[in-house]
Amino acid sequence: MFGTPIASTIFGMEVAALGSMNYVAILPCFVSSFIGNFVTQTFGVSHSHYSMGVVPKLTFLLLGKVLIIAILFGLTSKLFSMTTHGLKKLFTSRFKNSALKSFIGGLAVIFFTYIIGSREYLGLSLPMLSKAFTNVSSPLDFIIKLFLTSVTLGSGFQGGEVTPLFVIGATLGSFLSSILNAPVSFFAALGLIGVFTGATNTPIAAVFMGIEMFGSDGTIFILMVCIISYLFSGHSGIYTSQLISTSKSSLINIDENSSINSRYTKK
Repeated sequence: MFGTPIASTIFGMEVAALGSMNYVAILPCFVSSFIGNFVTQTFGVSHSHYSMGVVPKLTFLLLGKVLIIAILFGLTSKLFSMTTHGLKKLFTSRFKNSALKSFIGGLAVIFFTYIIGSREYLGLSLPMLSKAFTNVSSPLDFIIKLFLTSVTLGSGFQGGEVTPLFVIGATLGSFLSSILNAPVSFFAALGLIGVFTGATNTPIAAVFMGIEMFGSDGTIFILMVCIISYLFSGHSGIYTSQLISTSKSSLINIDENSSINSRYTKK
């Protein structure tokens, strides 16, 4: 879908269980990823391209800034996951009829859209994503996009989580660039990768995706953001069937081989 077949291969192996990777799946994941990418290219489907721009020189000050934003990316992805699953639980408890549940959720999105006065937060919001790499985003961009996406998914609509995560991450990174005095495109790219990592719990796949999308110049920063965001997102995630193979920290006791869903249903 995003023109990143190497990342897709790793993703298929990594996403099933948090903290472990199934190497038995390496061949089918590799074949399906590259055939899928070949098919899209054969049909002339073009992928959106975003530039990280010139990667800044590695300094202790820059590392400190990246550390801060990486933590915020992880916490944002956790907020997105918890909000989405919380709304799913709320809508399901209030509306037993699934059609009625989605109807009310749709009305809620329409209502908030008129209150906001803009339609740019609807759908994939690709224009907003592109703009985040060239202009500093408003702090409301990632907040509104996160909320409306959570309402949409929480009320039963399906069909898009990853691209909205890209938008949330890129607009957050773009906004933070103005506060921390950093290049807009650089922080937007790290935000795109960072929020995706925390929400999917696939740091290795995310590193490869970052390299495939933005080039290898910023690898050290991409790796740093992926690791930190993964740790700070906690044991949450957008895929409720994802198993928790091992805890992210020895200080946190987790029922191994439980699922992400079990952590939400306990609350």
